[in-house]
Amino acid sequence: MVRRKFSALSFALLCLALVVGGSGLQPAIAQDTIELRVWDQFTDPVESEAVDAIYAGFTEQNPNIEIVREVFSTDQMRQTVNTAIASGTGPDIIFYDAGPGFAGVLAEAGLLSPLDEMAEQYGWRDRIASASLDATSLDGTLYGLPLQVDLIGTYYNQTLMDQEGFAIPQNVDELVSFCQQASEAGYVPLAFTDNPGWQAGHQFSMVTTNMIGPDALQALLRDNQGSWDSPEIVSAIDAYFVQLRDAGCFSPDVNALTNDDAAAMFQAGQALMYPTGSWMVQNFTPETMPDMDVQFMSFPELNGGQGSYWVSGVGSAYYISSASEQQEAAGQFLDYLFSPEVAQQWVQDAQFFIPMSVDTSGMDLNPLYQSVLDQLNAAASGEIQFGQNIDVVAPPEFNDVMTNGFQAMLAGDRTAEEQAAELQAAWDAGYEATPAATPAS
Repeated sequence: MVRRKFSALSFALLCLALVVGGSGLQPAIAQDTIELRVWDQFTDPVESEAVDAIYAGFTEQNPNIEIVREVFSTDQMRQTVNTAIASGTGPDIIFYDAGPGFAGVLAEAGLLSPLDEMAEQYGWRDRIASASLDATSLDGTLYGLPLQVDLIGTYYNQTLMDQEGFAIPQNVDELVSFCQQASEAGYVPLAFTDNPGWQAGHQFSMVTTNMIGPDALQALLRDNQGSWDSPEIVSAIDAYFVQLRDAGCFSPDVNALTNDDAAAMFQAGQALMYPTGSWMVQNFTPETMPDMDVQFMSFPELNGGQGSYWVSGVGSAYYISSASEQQEAAGQFLDYLFSPEVAQQWVQDAQFFIPMSVDTSGMDLNPLYQSVLDQLNAAASGEIQFGQNIDVVAPPEFNDVMTNGFQAMLAGDRTAEEQAAELQAAWDAGYEATPAATPAS
């Protein structure tokens, strides 16, 4: 059992909350050529090009260190990384999902190197938001450097909505009506797909936050106050996975289609709305969707709920394998990736949302990216409150029930009450309540 002692996040601190420290860069290691094998998940061509340039910049400064990069899809990484690292045949460094059910499993198995001494050596805590470092810590020990802060909401094609005379839904009743109208007009209303199943966890995070509010969700995640089978959460589950399903909001083969399929539907104008995260921003630029005005909003309100909230969480982070024989070089590489100079590249070239203070005043950022950044800045200043992306802080037993159970609901094989009961049972099996969150020291 993975003990959930990653602290739940207060994402109002995640962006622009720090004064950027010095780069902490060290001279090149004076020894024979060192090979660092790095596994990452940057499969998107724009992201991959930016990452190649960043990695190349490191080798230019450190010609005796060779970076051997291998790229995996998220699903391939999850299927491969545990066995590869445990067998000693894996990489020196992985870019992997944060959270107890993912990197936390590797950390508890002793497969990841603690980074506290390196953090002190390089001054990482002076550069990276403390709340995000808490998300990559276990029992107070830092294991990863988080690169991406996610914002989860709903993209919509304002151009096509205006063309068809559709109003932007503000609540779930309006969303049901919109789905019926959009279907009659020949569109897929919501480009939601659930193969292999992680996508539903994000939707569950949105509707649960909107139903009980961010504070109550944090109390449930952090302190086990409340229950996952409460009438309110049952109602939230029913709203998305039953009412929207029955209203024809999703493609009939929702469980067979992948996230790439969903993005393609939205990009081609076949779907009008797309509930997902900020990591998809660069797929919907003026270059990829010319003459289309794409906007991003929080998910509509639910009946009896607390409002409409954005959901956020740390996505993936860089970790060092405990089996690596190149610990020093790996630490040097991570320090370079999180230097202030490279932070500019992550934002401008890869268009990531990172937990570091970055001056964007001279950057040419597309409007959609800027709109997400504005929301993160609003949270940083305390103007708005975020909900929590559940899967990155939940135990693996709970994530398994989200993955399999919501697919069963979409297929009509499970009720909201049954799914809520299974979620509570999985929570009881995988969660150990602690008196308080245990941040990295």
